[in-house]
Amino acid sequence: MELRRALLASVQDTNDNPSCLTISTCIKAPALDNNKSPFTLVVLNDNTVGISYNLFHSDPETMARYHEWNLHHLFGQPAGEVAPLILSDDLLERTIGFAVINALSQIRIKADTARYHLDDSIDLFSLLHCDASHTLGLVGYFRPLMNKLMTLTKRVIVVEKSETLLAGRYPFLMTDDPTALQQCNKILITGTTLINDSLPDLIPYCCNADFIAIMGPTAGFVPTPLFDLGIHAVGYSRIEDTSLFIERFTHGQKWGNSTRKVWLRAS
Repeated sequence: MELRRALLASVQDTNDNPSCLTISTCIKAPALDNNKSPFTLVVLNDNTVGISYNLFHSDPETMARYHEWNLHHLFGQPAGEVAPLILSDDLLERTIGFAVINALSQIRIKADTARYHLDDSIDLFSLLHCDASHTLGLVGYFRPLMNKLMTLTKRVIVVEKSETLLAGRYPFLMTDDPTALQQCNKILITGTTLINDSLPDLIPYCCNADFIAIMGPTAGFVPTPLFDLGIHAVGYSRIEDTSLFIERFTHGQKWGNSTRKVWLRAS
């Protein structure tokens, strides 16, 4: 909860987020048979898009409530008045709050380039400086990256909560025990830890790491609260073409060149 409060405070009371910013629309994950998009969008009246992860996307009961949820009462509301939903105990409301703060964060980051330098010229593997001598820890199973990461070092530990994933067999250690992170000197953390409030509790186990990054499509928040926790870099997907992105999102397609992967690094 305290981290959520800090993220909310990071976009409040600034000249970058005037009261004229309102909610234009909210776009739910498309209900397609062949798609399980775990994201929700909020679009502001200046066309800025905020993305949030649907932490509940694998829960049929909550997903049914999500698809029935009427969000029209939020349209036209000041973004600053909707943002405090990030503090809600209700996961649906919290998701909207995260999306609004994600959108407001994009405005803040864009307005203060002296303080927040977006770097799209470097990739994760260059940032890691990881080799065979290192033990790499992952909080969350970054499936698309695993083959590449395993070429850097065979000493990989994945901390996961999913019972389905934990039941599998892997060429690396998969565990639900966060104390295993104490063995790691490079750590990547999924952005979903922001929504489920687990990030602050994980940081003490990262005590032997010389590099900690949080990453994911929805991790694009004003990074100061994360840097204050000891995070060294934040990676997320910046929307390059709003119309194309929304079109692809609503049709359950890959975002492709409508977004660009960027990093924010602590000074």
